[in-house]
Parts: sequence; structure tokens; C-alpha cells
Amino acid sequence: THSGASERAMQALARAARGFWPAAAAAAGRGNRGQVQPSRGIVVHVRDGNLERALQVMERKMRSSGIERLIKRRTEHHVKNSEKRVLARKALMARVRSQELGKNLRDILIKKIRGQ
Repeated sequence: THSGASERAMQALARAARGFWPAAAAAAGRGNRGQVQPSRGIVVHVRDGNLERALQVMERKMRSSGIERLIKRRTEHHVKNSEKRVLARKALMARVRSQELGKNLRDILIKKIRGQ
């Protein structure tokens, strides 16, 4: 079923994300000893036993926070050639924009120094 595949995918993402919050993993390993840990990362509440809705909310929060991209970047997976070209073009455009911004700032500073 779709929900089973979705649940397995979210479990895989959760396993991969364990390394992002070492303090939370350490606290879970040693027990809380009565202390309340401040929540870090993504917190999702399951209301009325509706796990499907909670998974949807967690997916949305992960997507919006960028954690999903970090996890995908850290895990080894095959990248299609078309995707490589798109990523290379985006990186090139970012470099060009950065260089153009640097040139513009340099020109502004030179004019300011020269008093023009």
C-alpha cells in the first residue's frame, strides 16, 4: 500500500537523520534521569492516533527546513546525468552571480575611496 511505502521512506529518513542531532541521540541512549531536554530539530505531535497526518506534517516540515536535502547529500545514491547537468548549471550561475557581486562591490569601494 501507499501508506506502507511512505512509512518505510520516513523511517529511512529518520534513521539517516539520527546523526544530525547527537545530543538527542545521546540523551535517548543514557536515559533522561528526570531532566527535561529542550526539544531540538523537528517535533511532530500525533493527534487522535492519526499517524498518517503526522507523517505528512513531518514530511512538510523536513522539506521546508532543508533537512531532507542535507540527508540526501550525505547518503550515497546514484545521480542521473541530467540531474548532474542541472546541478552544475546552478553552481555555475551561483559562481557568476558571486563574482559579479564582488566586482560591483569593488567598483563601489574604489569610487568611494577616490571620492567620486
